[in-house]
Amino acid sequence: MFFYVFIFLILTHSTEQTEYPCNSSSICGCSSNEVITSRIVGGENASIGTWGWTVSLLINNYLLCSGSIISDSWIITAAHCVYQYLQSTIIVYAGSNFLWSGTQNRTVMQKIVHPEFDPIKFLNDIALLKLSSPLDMSDGNISAICLPSVQKSAWNSREWPVANQSVVTVGWGKLSYGGYLPDGLQQVKLETIDSGVSNCRLLIVNTTVQFCAGAGNGTKDTCQGDSGGPLMLYSSLTKQWILVGLTSSGYRCAVAGYSGIYTRVAVFKDWIESYTNESYWVEMDYSSHANSTFPLMKHIFLFLIFSFVYITSSYH
Repeated sequence: MFFYVFIFLILTHSTEQTEYPCNSSSICGCSSNEVITSRIVGGENASIGTWGWTVSLLINNYLLCSGSIISDSWIITAAHCVYQYLQSTIIVYAGSNFLWSGTQNRTVMQKIVHPEFDPIKFLNDIALLKLSSPLDMSDGNISAICLPSVQKSAWNSREWPVANQSVVTVGWGKLSYGGYLPDGLQQVKLETIDSGVSNCRLLIVNTTVQFCAGAGNGTKDTCQGDSGGPLMLYSSLTKQWILVGLTSSGYRCAVAGYSGIYTRVAVFKDWIESYTNESYWVEMDYSSHANSTFPLMKHIFLFLIFSFVYITSSYH
């Protein structure tokens, strides 16, 4: 009987919680608090101080997008968020889980949209924003995300990130298609999807610069307002978060059989570096990832407590 209870505890708790210990000495990919996920659409509220690189963008006084801090002076986001608007109409809010508020706010002095961006097909959907003045990175609410450095020979012969990897995305987008915006930052765990699978293949145009992520049952996805936000991979080797994708497009929100489409950041390394050499790159390979699940010792501890209570009660 105890064995079955133990298995039950493992199954239930392992689906409840995932912990991601972070290397506090790293210059990127770690916030003031470690990330814990438990189950955006189908997501959950993000804890304060866990995604310090995520910023909300107010564009032309009404449009919502997200972005990520890649250095004290640069934000990376989706091109479709900003390409139609003057840089003077963009305000960046950093250091807060709440929409359009922050410990540090900045205007934008330079907007750089990828020259081959296609607003119809969402190809090369990537843009850089140079801030009017550098962020104070000593602020505990703010940090920079790491960018992936992947050998070209690797992603020319094989997708990176590879399929079936667990990733996390965050944003302030609507909680359902046509629904309301949340009060605070949302986080959700997804899985990268093979570009040859039908729910991805039918949506993307170019597998070199686009890839898919989602949940097979359609309960988790990004939605309107999440555009430009980060899709992140946790590296257990370096204990850092790596920006692998930018929220780009998709069919509605969390529809079964349809995945979300993301810009493949690794492909744009040279383009990003041509404008800024201040960002932080981490060498990646096909084993540079892992998911640190609910620790086994916690399962054992729970099992021992249950056993003690059961044995004690049996004597009364």
